[in-house]
Amino acid sequence: MRHLVPQRTLEAAGVRLYLKKLLAKRQYRLPVERVLFALVANRVLEPLSKLAIEDWVQQGVIIPDLERVEEQQMLRVMEFLLEASEEIQKEIFFHTAHLLNLEVDLLFFDTTSTYFVTGEEDNFRKPGYSKDHCPVLPQVVIGLAVTREGIPVR
Repeated sequence: MRHLVPQRTLEAAGVRLYLKKLLAKRQYRLPVERVLFALVANRVLEPLSKLAIEDWVQQGVIIPDLERVEEQQMLRVMEFLLEASEEIQKEIFFHTAHLLNLEVDLLFFDTTSTYFVTGEEDNFRKPGYSKDHCPVLPQVVIGLAVTREGIPVR
C-alpha cells in the first residue's frame, strides 16, 4: 500500500514557492523541486539510501507530480542545493521570521566542539583545541544562533 506524502510543511515554510522562483532562472529538465521534496520526505519518514529511494518513490509513497526518481537525478539536485544554499537559507530565514513574527534585532550565538576518533583530517575536521581535551584529534566546531525567545535561526 502506498502512502501520500504531506507537503504542507515545505509549502508553509515558503520553500516550494521560492525554489520554483529560483529554478525559473535556470534551465533544468529534471523536476528539481519534486526530487528535493522526495529526498526530504524520505529523510523524515523512512531514511534510506539514494538507491533505495528509487523504489520507495515508485512503490512506497505517492508524491504528486513525481512517478519515479533516479539516483543520478538526486545527485544533480544535491549539486544544485550546494550552489544555491546561501540564497535558499536566506529566503527561508526571512520567510520564517515574517511568518512567526520573530524579532531578530538581537541574536544569541553559542558554539561547542566535538572530536572524531580518526587520524584523518579534511576541510571539515581539523585538529585544534577541544572542550574534551583531545587536541590531536580532528574536531568540528558547531554554532547556533537563536532569537531572544530561543528560536534557532542559524
